[in-house]
Amino acid sequence: MGLRLSLYLGFLVSTLLVRLLWDLRFAPSWLYAALVLLVVGLGLWTMRGSPALVWVGGLVTLAGLGVGYFNAVASLIALAGLFISYHGWRNHLSEKDQAAFWGWVFVWPALALLVFWQVLPAFYAVWLSLLDRFNFLGPSRFAGLGNYEILLRDPLFWKAMGNTFWFVAFTVPIGIGLAALIAILLNERVRFQGLFRTLYFLPYITALTAAAAVWDWIYNPEFGFLNYLLGTQGLDWLNRPEGIFSLLLAPLGFQLQGFFAGPSLAFVAIMVMTIWHFLGYQIVVLLAGLQNIPREYYEAAELDGASWWQQQWLITWPLLSPATFFLFTLGLIGAFQVFTQVLILTPTGGVLQDTLTVTLYLYNKGFRDSDFSYASAIAVVVFGVILILTLIQQRVLERRVNYET
Repeated sequence: MGLRLSLYLGFLVSTLLVRLLWDLRFAPSWLYAALVLLVVGLGLWTMRGSPALVWVGGLVTLAGLGVGYFNAVASLIALAGLFISYHGWRNHLSEKDQAAFWGWVFVWPALALLVFWQVLPAFYAVWLSLLDRFNFLGPSRFAGLGNYEILLRDPLFWKAMGNTFWFVAFTVPIGIGLAALIAILLNERVRFQGLFRTLYFLPYITALTAAAAVWDWIYNPEFGFLNYLLGTQGLDWLNRPEGIFSLLLAPLGFQLQGFFAGPSLAFVAIMVMTIWHFLGYQIVVLLAGLQNIPREYYEAAELDGASWWQQQWLITWPLLSPATFFLFTLGLIGAFQVFTQVLILTPTGGVLQDTLTVTLYLYNKGFRDSDFSYASAIAVVVFGVILILTLIQQRVLERRVNYET
């Protein structure tokens, strides 16, 4: 009975969600009608052999779904019918089935929101990517894979993808490495440990938009704090397209061009701001992992004559692998989606598009050029790249994760 109730409840909630989408013109009327028939069938299957009150609730639910065909708000009457039916069932259900019912009552709305805000938009983006320049203002014709063909020949897309790869390669390992070092030091018995933990976490709870605006002031060429600190007044950090590798190796006579010149100085400045912002969160996660490592391991290693560095390399790092694996996975996904700080610090994508990321390029195509079909194609490709890299990372790194302490 618990399974039948949960299915009945789930499809009823899904039907009401589709009714809302129909009102918003994101779902056809026939889909709502088909789901109503499915709910009626599930209702008959669930209610067979039930008390009269259950059937009264079923009739109220059916009436709500019928009226809901003409008015979306009126369809909510169907939920009232469901709870009337539940009161009829209550005395005939075991405690396990009652617990399962109320569990699904709270789970299904969350699942419905997940479907509404995540799953359906993802499929809708795939559909838009197959249309020719969809912009919500007029009809669009089916273009098939045309947008993807244009995308593969678009040099600006590959420029943005290269910049994004540099961003991932710099911010993820450097951020986690720096956070691990600070977390290990904070885990030692130092004075004002709680104060330091709070100070490191404060940037993370600051709105990213506000943090980026502060760093825009720090990087200001005329009155920025960084130029004042370094004595380099007039240096425009956010408008320097030279690659960081070419700048570092130029005194040695190396002339690097293109991708091999590395990320621009402007992009490195954005990376520094990003590492600073997320450092506190990474430190807190790693501190939690460190506190799960028994002190006896270090005491035994110290008795065996292991140095501090050997203890960190042979004990701390392997046993911290679950936390670092989690941060690497989260960091990879987040770094590929970098957008806010790039938009605020370099709205145009840099002097030579040297800070243009795939998400900023997607935003430009969708909301500045009103080409939502091409923007959707970019989104689908980026999703595929993130999925592939995440799966590769899991296959490579998860083997080295030690869950035993």
